[in-house]
Amino acid sequence: MKRILLLLALCAAWGLRAQTAVGIDTPAPLREPAAGAAWTLDDCIAYALQNNIDVRQRSLQVEQRDVELSTARWSRLPSVNASISGNASFGRALSSDNTYRDNNQTSGSFGVSGSLPIFQGMRINREIEGSKLDLEAAVQDLRRAREDVSVRVMTLYLQVLFTRELVGVAERQAELSAQQVERSRALVAAGKQPESARYESEALAANDLSSLAQSRNELQLALLNLSQALNRESAAGFDVAAPALDSLSLESLRRLGSVDEVYAAAADERPHLRAERLRLRSSENNVRIARSALYPTISASGGYGTSIYDGDPDSFWSQFRHKSSEYVGVSMSIPIFNRRATRNNIRSAQIAVRNQQLALTQAELALRKEIEQAWYNADAAYVKFRTAETALASARVAFAYAEQKAEAGRSTLYDFNDAKTRVEKAEADLVQAKYEFVFRAKILDYYRGEPLRL
Repeated sequence: MKRILLLLALCAAWGLRAQTAVGIDTPAPLREPAAGAAWTLDDCIAYALQNNIDVRQRSLQVEQRDVELSTARWSRLPSVNASISGNASFGRALSSDNTYRDNNQTSGSFGVSGSLPIFQGMRINREIEGSKLDLEAAVQDLRRAREDVSVRVMTLYLQVLFTRELVGVAERQAELSAQQVERSRALVAAGKQPESARYESEALAANDLSSLAQSRNELQLALLNLSQALNRESAAGFDVAAPALDSLSLESLRRLGSVDEVYAAAADERPHLRAERLRLRSSENNVRIARSALYPTISASGGYGTSIYDGDPDSFWSQFRHKSSEYVGVSMSIPIFNRRATRNNIRSAQIAVRNQQLALTQAELALRKEIEQAWYNADAAYVKFRTAETALASARVAFAYAEQKAEAGRSTLYDFNDAKTRVEKAEADLVQAKYEFVFRAKILDYYRGEPLRL
């Protein structure tokens, strides 16, 4: 028995020596600004990554793959089983003197057995390798889920900033309309304009106040959408910080490079491509696993057992020692014919490899298409932004002349309102062009593998 236990202990030590810890990224501690403080983009992304359901599910998948890897590694070790049994028999039996006597007897047995896989056609090593690849692919899937959440949060964050600036545009328009109402009242009182001009200016001012209320409501909805995307319990008191996005900072975002440069960086960094490549390696490994069934399998086994009887004249410990038995053995199983199941399993694994190759090719082509579109969209957005700046400057000059004429009473309310509307549209167009360019530029940074920061 000692020899058997020593053998199993040595095998266990060898198996444990092969164990390596699998490093799984743990999320950073939850960050949340103080009550009443404005949230930055980094705050929003960090909070979303902690609370997003899809990210948490992907994290659980990583843990599950880690458990499967551990199971595959431990399959190298021997399996050990112990058994204990006790029996009691009751009855009468015919004795040698031709009389019936009670024949009650109790007995017991104890045994320990173990088996160790010696050669499985390299199946165990290949299953371990496959589990490693599956774990790495799950980690990349988790990275992709985290990046998708980051992009969505950034999109909603920019929408809040965009809507907030539109509120500012609406406030300026409402203020100009209020000034025009006071101006019209003064001109009417001075007899320079008819009474109708006052009411027309008041109606236009009321329309601007309605537009302002609508803009503020849209801002609250944008904040609500962002807060809900973060899985916050309530949007009450929620606000975001506005980064400085002047012309110089926007100019620094224009790092287009070439499509080939962006794709070269993305092809190495994009987690979904890494995951597809890992799955291709895993499917190729599955072919080798299927082929391992063509080889013989060798295993070693050993055991120890003993039994005791209450009718035996020897003592308990004497029976335990003297009626014991030990055994060791080696067995080999040679596959001869299994109705072509192994061959068909190999063919199925090879088909899966070809299918995964097509999936990888499709992912690469889709990424190339996405990057080309993102590159041209970013370039067009920059041109649109600069054009909008020029258009706004011209509209402001024209409005300045219209305002001077309105103060002197030399222009109609229609002319003033037309110039004011043109400025409003130019300001709104510039705001839209600015945030469109910021979004397009950050998407290119995303493909480059850079963090999404403002």
